[in-house]
Amino acid sequence: MSQTSRRLPAPIRWLARFLVRVLPSDLGSLAAFELRSAAGRRMARRLSVDPTATTYLNLGSADDDFAGFVMLDFFTNSKAYGADLRYPLLVDDCVFDGIFSEHTLEHLRYGDVSRVLAECCRILKPGAYMRVIVPDLSIFAERYVRGDDAWFQEWEKEVLAPRGRALGSKMEALSFVTQEYGHLSAWDFETMKQYLTQAGFVDVRQCRLLEGSDPALLRDKVERDRTIVSLYVEARRPSSPCEAAAGSSR
Repeated sequence: MSQTSRRLPAPIRWLARFLVRVLPSDLGSLAAFELRSAAGRRMARRLSVDPTATTYLNLGSADDDFAGFVMLDFFTNSKAYGADLRYPLLVDDCVFDGIFSEHTLEHLRYGDVSRVLAECCRILKPGAYMRVIVPDLSIFAERYVRGDDAWFQEWEKEVLAPRGRALGSKMEALSFVTQEYGHLSAWDFETMKQYLTQAGFVDVRQCRLLEGSDPALLRDKVERDRTIVSLYVEARRPSSPCEAAAGSSR
């Protein structure tokens, strides 16, 4: 596998840290991020994948080192193939047998999600599946409308308490899932299905934890802080141009 070094040159890393220190927090983090992205893309080499082999892609979660998977994450991670998902992937067509992505797409704006999902459809082999897991805002909204204090108390225990925080109001939980930790888009099944369909996928369906058509993609985290909030979706790249045309007409 040919790929760029995950460790950016020392001067780039030093400058990124300097920008974070001297600029206002939001601006400094953004400037450092864009600097790492520009440097990483400048250094990037095409990812070489043998299309005759069985190979899966873990999109955006390089800390999970799955056997048989290529790990792809942003340029700051030392173990993964580096990429910025806002830009076209340097990967050939039809090379992966499946794609797994857990709690990644919510860190992209909707327009960038459209582009990366189209890229995922392109690099999958015909008939292969993509499994997407994101925070499900509809879970929060439904519990909020119901006034489900018990659910929010459990969420506080599982998610906020380990971070040394307490929940002031139920609305703060909705703000957490839509605005904190770099979240730039919010999802429910209807919205995810729309984006996957527009990207060229068919057979889009909502799944349960560790349930899906391709057992190799069932890599879901099972910790309660993750399962309590997650939406599980799978979609398939069409097996033929005819099936793709039929899917786009629905």
